[in-house]
Formats: sequence, C-alpha cells, structure tokens
Amino acid sequence: MDSEDDTKDDVDSGNESSGDDVDFVMDETHSTRERQTELEEYPYEVLSTEEIVQHMVDCIKDVNTVVEIPATTTRILLNHFKWDKEKLMERFYDGDQDQLFAEARVINPFRKPVIQRPKQPRRISSSGAEECEICFSILPNSMMTGLECGHRFCTQCWCEYLTTKIMEEGLGQTIACAAHACEILVDDATVMRLVRDARVKLKYQHIITNSFVECNRLLRWCPSPDCSNAIKVAYVEAAPVTCRCGHISASRAERIGTTPYDAVCSGSGLRNAMTTLRRPTG
Repeated sequence: MDSEDDTKDDVDSGNESSGDDVDFVMDETHSTRERQTELEEYPYEVLSTEEIVQHMVDCIKDVNTVVEIPATTTRILLNHFKWDKEKLMERFYDGDQDQLFAEARVINPFRKPVIQRPKQPRRISSSGAEECEICFSILPNSMMTGLECGHRFCTQCWCEYLTTKIMEEGLGQTIACAAHACEILVDDATVMRLVRDARVKLKYQHIITNSFVECNRLLRWCPSPDCSNAIKVAYVEAAPVTCRCGHISASRAERIGTTPYDAVCSGSGLRNAMTTLRRPTG
C-alpha cells in the first residue's frame, strides 16, 4: 500500500512538473507571437533615388524654417551631424555658434566674414583685373570668383580643381577651398555654378546622395547589387524588411547593406533638388 501511495505521489508530482513545463512553453510561444507581431508591424519605407533626394531636401527645409541660413550651409551642417536634426538644433541654440560653424568648416553666415589675405597681395591692375593665385593669369573681375573665406581664383582653375576632386578623388561633401591650408568647404551652389561638364555634375550629385544615406543611421541602401532603392526606418531594430525589388534583409545598420550603391538614374530629380538648394532662403 505504501508503495502504491508513493507511486501515486510520484505520478502527481510528475503531473505538476509537466504542467509547469507546459505553462512555460505557452508563455514562450505567446512571447514569440508578440515578437512576430511587432516585427510584422515594424515601420519602414522603401525609397527610390528620387525620393531619397526629396527626403534630403525636406530635412534641409525643416531645419531652415527655424535657423534661417543658406540651404547649402544647412546641408553641410546636417552632414557634419550625420543628419541628426535634433543634435544640430541643440548645438545651434545651446552651444557656441562660432565654434559650431568652425567645426563644420563653413563661415558663420551671421557674421561679416574676415577676409584671409594672402601673404603676397594679389596683383590688381588699374582696370580692376586680378591675378589668379593658381595660374597667375591677369583676368577681369568677371572671370574671378571665390568663397566666403576670401580666396579668389579664375573660373577655369576652379572648374579644373573641382573636376579633379570629384572625378579622380571621389569627393563631394569634403571639397575644401583651393587655397593652400584653407579648410573652408566648397558649397553646393559654387560647385554647380563652376563645374561645366554634365557628367561631373551628375557624379557630384550621386556622391552627395550616397553620403546622405551612408551618414543617416535610419537609412541604408538595399543590399541587392541590381537595386538602387534605400530602406528608411523609424528606429533601428533587427527586423526583416522587404525592398520593392523583393530582396529581404535586416534593418539593423550592421546587417543591411552599408556600401552605397552608385545609383543610376536620369538625374533630373537630383538636378531639380540641387536647384532648390541653390535658391536663397527667406
């Protein structure tokens, strides 16, 4: 009898243990289902090249409505902060603005620029012609141009300098003034005005777009080699996302494509966006 009671107790004990296991599995399944639902509801957008450019322009406009500085300067500032608008606004209003613009390598638009004079003054004739500090040609003022830092060169030298930086060095965001040791960045308006070759302009626009996606923690190019779309997410999470091309990837930054795809398109949207950025604000 005692043996039967012991056996019964063992069975009851086993049943209780089994019940606990079932409850645990059910909780785990419930948690898994909740997680699956969260992943299915994970917010993201698939953007074409044209939509990426428009998103960049919209970001610039959002900041410009508050800070009211030239759009091309705003883009340089945003790029400096990896397109984190909140961080830029915080530094703009709570920090040292002179230091902010200096770190971003642009002239403070709220202050009269201090012209950096060369060690040897430019030769200026009685007719007002100037000497280019690169090719040393004496040219009319109309053929000379410069940045807010005050360094002036002939338009031909500028064009050749920018073309080399873009086509041979692959630079877009970080093209500095052509003057020796000057770190002031060349803005979009100057590049688009001085570069003549349409192929160079388009390459520059593509570099700017690629950099925008690369820097933005909420944007990544689709990893598919034949796709020029990008994935825009609301927050960083290791959730599956599906591109329009059908490629499925994870949205977490280190798992989705990190090498920018040199998107090939007609370029009309890029040109229109750059035209928008060149328009004065106000």
